[in-house]
Amino acid sequence: MMSHCRPRRAFSLVETVVAIGLVSFSVLATIGLLSIGGDTAKRAKDESSAARLVENEFERLRTLSPAAGFWPTDTSTLPTYSSKYYDSNLAELPNSTNAIYQLNITFVAAPNGTADFVTNAELRYPASAPAANQSVYRFTALMNIPSL
Repeated sequence: MMSHCRPRRAFSLVETVVAIGLVSFSVLATIGLLSIGGDTAKRAKDESSAARLVENEFERLRTLSPAAGFWPTDTSTLPTYSSKYYDSNLAELPNSTNAIYQLNITFVAAPNGTADFVTNAELRYPASAPAANQSVYRFTALMNIPSL
């Protein structure tokens, strides 16, 4: 009795190598996207913290009464603002030691009819890093001298 042997169907070496290459490419592309997603999430968190910190400081300045001594008595004199430092919880620190954020605010005269001052805030993160390695966020607002 003669038996007929059927040839076995299997993947060739070329097909296997191509399949492994495609799977490897897919895995590497996915890992690359996860890395970019993590960086984007961190940047969004930093920008959100910066915006919250600056907005809180703008609101604090707006609520200072003229008696507090910060605001000048007329618009021809610009207010002076000393740098402020904050930790990772956005709590103010007395100096730059252990600071994460450094906030600088400058004032310029506003165009007539708009406000008393243009307020420019610059927040640097991390505060202890060299300037070339810091992220800098800038914000601008119009402010008026609070009335009595």
